[in-house]
Amino acid sequence: MQLRLPDRHAADLRLAAKVAAAAVSAFVLATLLQLPQGYWSVISALIVVQASVGGTVAAAQERAVGTLAGALVGGAAAFLHPHSLIATSVTLTVVVAALSFAAAGRPMLRLAPITAAILLVATANQTNTLEIAAERVLEVLIGCAIGVVATLVVFPARADHDVAREARAIAGDLAALLHGAPGRRRGPDTAHILLGVQDSIRRKLAALEKTVADARRAPGGRARAEARASLARALWRVRNDAVSVERALAAAPDATRRMVGPLADETILAAADMLEDISAGRDSAAARAEAERRLAALDDAVAHLRDGETVRLIDVAAAVPTMGLVFALRNLAGNLGDLADRLGEAREIAAEA
Repeated sequence: MQLRLPDRHAADLRLAAKVAAAAVSAFVLATLLQLPQGYWSVISALIVVQASVGGTVAAAQERAVGTLAGALVGGAAAFLHPHSLIATSVTLTVVVAALSFAAAGRPMLRLAPITAAILLVATANQTNTLEIAAERVLEVLIGCAIGVVATLVVFPARADHDVAREARAIAGDLAALLHGAPGRRRGPDTAHILLGVQDSIRRKLAALEKTVADARRAPGGRARAEARASLARALWRVRNDAVSVERALAAAPDATRRMVGPLADETILAAADMLEDISAGRDSAAARAEAERRLAALDDAVAHLRDGETVRLIDVAAAVPTMGLVFALRNLAGNLGDLADRLGEAREIAAEA
C-alpha cells in the first residue's frame, strides 16, 4: 500500500530536504575553500532557502545586497577610524544610524547595518579590516548561491502547480463556508466563529499572493505572471462575495425567506456545490448551469415583488438586506464562472510545465 502524505506535510518535507542539502553543501564548500569563518556560508544558506525558487532568489538578493553594502561601509569605517573604545563606539553609532536610515523602506538593505556592526565589532582590535570584510562577503555570497542552487535542484518547485493547489484549497474553504450559510443560527457566538473562519481564508489568500509574487521572481516566471495574478484576484472577489452573502443573511434572515422563499438558500447551495467541484478539480459545467438556473429563478421572484400591489406591502427594512443578498449572489455567480475559467487555465499551464 502506497503511503500518501497530505500536501502540507509533503511541502514541509520538501522544504526540509532543501534546507538540509543547502546547509551541508555550504559547510563542505566553505571547508574545502578553507574560509576562516565558514559558518557564515551555512547561516546564509539556511536563511535564504524558501519553499519556492522565487522566494529563495528574493531572499538571496536581499542578503547579498545588504551584506555587500554593509561590508563596504563597515569595512571602510573600520579601516579609517582610530582603534580605540571611544572612536569605535562613535563610529559604530554613526554607521549603524546611517545605514538604518538608508534601510528604512528598502528590504534590500535590511542586513546592511547588521553586517556593518559585526565588522566594526569584530575588527575593533585588528588591522586587516579590509581582508576580513572581503572574507565575510565571500562567505555570505557562497551561502546565498548554494541556497539558490539547492532550491533549483532538490525537489524543484513547480510554481504553477503550487498556485493551482493553494487556489483549490481556498475554494474548498469557501464552499464549506457557503454550505453552512442557509441553516446557520445567528448570534454573537456564531459571528465570532465566522470572523475566525473568514480571517483564516484571508490569511490563505495572502499566502497565495506571496506564492504568486515568488513565482514571478523565479527564472522565466514573468511569462505566466498575469494568469496567476488573475486567479488570485478571482478568488479574492469570490471571498468578498461570500462575506457579503453572510452579512445579508445575518441582517434579516427570516424576512428574506418570507420575501423570496427558499430560492436564496438554493442559490447559495448551488454556488457552494460549484465551489466544491472547483476545489476537487472536477468539471464544474453542470454545477455552474445549476447555479445560474437557481439565480434566474431568484431574479424572477424579485421581479415579481415589484409588480402591482406587492411593492406597497413590502417592509423596507426587510427589502434592503434582501436586495443586498440578491446583488451579492449575482456577483458571486459571475465571479465563480471567472474563477472556474482561471483555474482551468492554471491546470493547462501546469500540464505544460
